[in-house]
Amino acid sequence: MYKSILSFIIALFIATTSLSATAQENKKAAKARKEMAKAKKNLREAKLDSAENYNAFRANAEIKISENQKAIAELKAQKKDDNKELSMKYNEMVATLEVKNDKLRKKITESNNTKTTKWAEFKREFNHDMDELGKAIKDIVVDNTK
Repeated sequence: MYKSILSFIIALFIATTSLSATAQENKKAAKARKEMAKAKKNLREAKLDSAENYNAFRANAEIKISENQKAIAELKAQKKDDNKELSMKYNEMVATLEVKNDKLRKKITESNNTKTTKWAEFKREFNHDMDELGKAIKDIVVDNTK
């Protein structure tokens, strides 16, 4: 009788322990599922924000490229007729600016293949190249007015 009571108490203790451990695991699993759902929602929102930022950046870049193209067209129209050597040098400089602008257009067109991890670096380099082109166009305009 003593052995049966002792074995019943031990079995009850094991059952209680395993049920409480299972209950704790269920609570942890429920918490993990909630956190996973929240993380997925945040990821979706981040992707949307990222897509919006990309579209805004691309639209802005295309506007700047179009403005540069107009400025380059104006520079072509203002050919220097002082002498042949200066005229050739001027035309070469304008052609170089046009090539750089076309490269930037191609670069922004192909930017949708840029990995998310490299996006910040791409933006920094693209903005730097765009600023350099803008300065070069302004420098030619200044030199042309002299």
